[in-house]
Amino acid sequence: MRIVLLFFVLLAPSLLRPAESFRNEIFVRTFNNFKSPESVQRFVSMCRKYRIDTIVVAFKQDEDDEIPSGTLFYPSRLAPVARGYEKEDLMACLIGCAKSAGIGVKAWIPQFHDQIAFLKSREWRMVACGKTGCGAYDIQRRVYFVNPLHPGVRAYQLSIVEEIVRNYEIDGVVLDWIRFDGFGMDLSPYTRGVYEDRFGYDPLTIDFAHDNPKRAEWNRFRTEAIASYIAEVSETIRRLRPGIELGVSILSPDWIEVAQDPALFARYVDVLYPMSYYDDWGYPPEWIYGEREDAIVPLVQRLGGGRKVVPIFDENWREPIYRSIFEHLEGVDTFGWFAYGRWSEEMLRRVHERTRR
Repeated sequence: MRIVLLFFVLLAPSLLRPAESFRNEIFVRTFNNFKSPESVQRFVSMCRKYRIDTIVVAFKQDEDDEIPSGTLFYPSRLAPVARGYEKEDLMACLIGCAKSAGIGVKAWIPQFHDQIAFLKSREWRMVACGKTGCGAYDIQRRVYFVNPLHPGVRAYQLSIVEEIVRNYEIDGVVLDWIRFDGFGMDLSPYTRGVYEDRFGYDPLTIDFAHDNPKRAEWNRFRTEAIASYIAEVSETIRRLRPGIELGVSILSPDWIEVAQDPALFARYVDVLYPMSYYDDWGYPPEWIYGEREDAIVPLVQRLGGGRKVVPIFDENWREPIYRSIFEHLEGVDTFGWFAYGRWSEEMLRRVHERTRR
């Protein structure tokens, strides 16, 4: 019995990962959480209390609910600044407070979902085509995509990233919305012209509804474009601030229509953040960690070339779901947490307790 017990004690550290090994990064929507220096200080104080390791804060609006996507939350001349953020630099305040508390800060910078850029130039708009013709995608649903292939779009988005990295002592950059939204985009005159010059045919002639060699060729063209942009961001920020970390939030690589292939761009980044919101897409929790071929975290790990993988979860699932995830998920020591609105003290407490006990 003593031999068996001793064997278990020696083996246990490799089987049961200590809860203290888990690190937590929280994704914070600025508009919902920071309105004044006092609100920043209160927030950082809560994060310190509940041992949050890193605050990933939106320097740029991601969606079009409260304010237009693409609006900035720091003083800038490159794009409109959200009201109340023009003079009071809350990003600098946050970084200073967080550093004093021993908490890291990364800049969350959404890219190609950007109403401000969409309205800036008609030539930048993502175009989709259907039975009634071609038009901007998809303003009827308030989805304002710009074209990742257009050099003007890329230069504009990169200029914002560069401005943030130059002016703020951040620990990292996390890119988001760096994708397409289906096979049939972008079909703007610019993209169609570039593609026809290279491949000899108009992409409008491709059957996007079914797998075929032309669609595969088209998709490779788009995934390479996404990878090349990530490479450009990586080179730029590391030239400006050597040692800075670059991460990318991604959907499942199994969804090839969005043209995100970690195998093509992992070497340019430090962290891959698979958005593991299983219930948003009607999957069971096993889709996050299971043995199925499309399980998102193992799939990203296989394609990621050894890069750090930090899955992002909603913070409001039932506790048994998290226990199952922690029991089965391998090769992960850091979790990302997303709250759509305001982070409350109770929410931060739950994150701390479920990952540290």
